[in-house]
Amino acid sequence: MVRIQLGIDEPKDKRQPRLPFPLEEFKGAYAGNGFNMIFRPRAFPRDKDGKLIKDTVKAEDGVKDNVLQVNLTTEQWTFGPTLGEIPNRGLENQGDINLGGLPYLQTVQDVTNEASGRGDRLPTDKPNGIHLEPGVFLAVPGSGTTGGTSIVRMASIPHGTTINAQGLAPDKNAKRSRRPDFNKHVIDTTPFDIGDPSKRKTNPKFFPNMIAERPNNELREPKDLSKFTDKTGGTGRITTEIIKNPNLVLEKATEGQEIIDTVTFSLSTGPSKIPNDPSLASHVSGGGGIANISFLKPNAEVELMTNTWWVETVLYDVKIQGPLSGGETVKEVWATMPEVSVPGQTGKKQASLAPTPVFSITAPPGGFKDKEKTLKVPGIQLQYSQTVNLNFKGLTWPHVSVATLVPTAPQRIVMKADGSVVRVAA
Repeated sequence: MVRIQLGIDEPKDKRQPRLPFPLEEFKGAYAGNGFNMIFRPRAFPRDKDGKLIKDTVKAEDGVKDNVLQVNLTTEQWTFGPTLGEIPNRGLENQGDINLGGLPYLQTVQDVTNEASGRGDRLPTDKPNGIHLEPGVFLAVPGSGTTGGTSIVRMASIPHGTTINAQGLAPDKNAKRSRRPDFNKHVIDTTPFDIGDPSKRKTNPKFFPNMIAERPNNELREPKDLSKFTDKTGGTGRITTEIIKNPNLVLEKATEGQEIIDTVTFSLSTGPSKIPNDPSLASHVSGGGGIANISFLKPNAEVELMTNTWWVETVLYDVKIQGPLSGGETVKEVWATMPEVSVPGQTGKKQASLAPTPVFSITAPPGGFKDKEKTLKVPGIQLQYSQTVNLNFKGLTWPHVSVATLVPTAPQRIVMKADGSVVRVAA
């Protein structure tokens, strides 16, 4: 596609080139669920004619220049076909390089249900789209400017911001963890003085809207989170701890899962000032950046974006009905998800909070005669955490989104004669 637009002859072999590591699984459509939190700037209240009126927000609700919005979300990522070779020209001693990449579209919906304390609100209740993002992922070969292969995420956000985040790709052959270690990726969403994360505003009087158990806070949406907390029989879906560290939502989604391999990489639009930020280790000096429309500078300037991805291989239990003849395929089989604990309710269980993947299962050459068979099959799960720093009123306000995603199309599994199974790449 890109070669044609640049006037380069189209190759005779039109097969799509394989995506480079670690983007190999970024293809097709993914869907799942997650959590979003953002401190929005708050304007002075006005009447229907635009005239200023008395601000009735109580002092005990906190500083009146912000509103904390929290959402349980569903979302979709659709990855397009690879873009082929994207030529970038080097100057003098720097040789030419070819980038690889693919387009994507992200859509996010708010499904926060104040009646149930869960993320099960139907879109028919009221419009629920809260995010739309077209973008491109790129793989940039190592050169004199990067030192090693890097991954780039470029995106346009309709609020008036474009991002260009870059980070070094992980070593494909390096030893890596089986499960994601979220203890290394703890987030603190407490606002801080611009340029100095050590000066966080931890005094409870500043941001009582971060305390989920505090009811009817006028500076938070939803105002009442009592059904979402882990106290007094709530669901535990939105707690004070989750508001302060949304990555706990990702950790909870992996509860009970048998994760056998995890590839982790981080991207950022610039160097982070936060101590021990994982994006520091992978940030590419001189790479990335952010552009805002003029309205955002004095109202909510986007200063920095950091983004970590976990590409996980999970072993799922799948029950198939037999008998099946040799080579016969069951086109749609949903995984059996584990039961997990309910926060704050000892001994009580609930369904896994991770999305449920679907598989197609092909019987071995000789088939099998069992009426029912349970298989352990490998499937792909993506998790991400994204922090966008917004600057207004002298503070940096972290805006964090997290999600757990699985392919929407059946992942193909082939049974072998020896009883083992193989996942066939899409």
